[in-house]
Amino acid sequence: MRINRIIKTEGLLSLIGALGLLIWWFSMPIFLPIADSSDNFQNLILDNNWVQINIIGLISTILLTVGFPGFYLKNHEKFNKLGFYGLVIASMGLILFTSIQYYETLLWPAAAKINPELLQVKGALVSGDLGVVAGLISSGALLGIGYILFGVSALQTNLYPKIPLWFLIIGAPVFGNGIAFPIRTIGLLLFCVGTIWLSRSIQKNENIIAHNNA
Repeated sequence: MRINRIIKTEGLLSLIGALGLLIWWFSMPIFLPIADSSDNFQNLILDNNWVQINIIGLISTILLTVGFPGFYLKNHEKFNKLGFYGLVIASMGLILFTSIQYYETLLWPAAAKINPELLQVKGALVSGDLGVVAGLISSGALLGIGYILFGVSALQTNLYPKIPLWFLIIGAPVFGNGIAFPIRTIGLLLFCVGTIWLSRSIQKNENIIAHNNA
């Protein structure tokens, strides 16, 4: 069925997106001067590798945003209202996260060349403006709440293996709202492993809707 192909495609996009997110995250301390960023954040953004590394993160977040609905569509008739609310809220968080990744990847370098002070740690485009901070908080909050609701709903209805769901329930809010790099790294690992695990479960079911309706 056509819907099955869409679901499997979205599962594949989520898998690639999660792998890309891992590559992006662990490439930054290797190819970018992260250690000096606390004092010279604008130099980090003006580094020659900034766009090349962060474009991986941007593409990955796009894939995750497009692929996430597949987890709901797989068993859409069995999810309760909590699962639907989780889908909507998490999707909003993913869209905001992708938007943030876009301006950090492409707009930050342009702004840093014009006025480096904007890209200091407490600069207006990083953490010194209320609107920017509100966007960051909203993204992390929506991402965390959405995945928690979605995961709890899936646990209640036994639609997926429990371990990857718990990885998402814990990983998404920790990654989305963590401040310290090590803490966010733990959240990212849980989030990506959970996403890859669920994506593989979709790939292994070729006649998902037919089986559910039987």
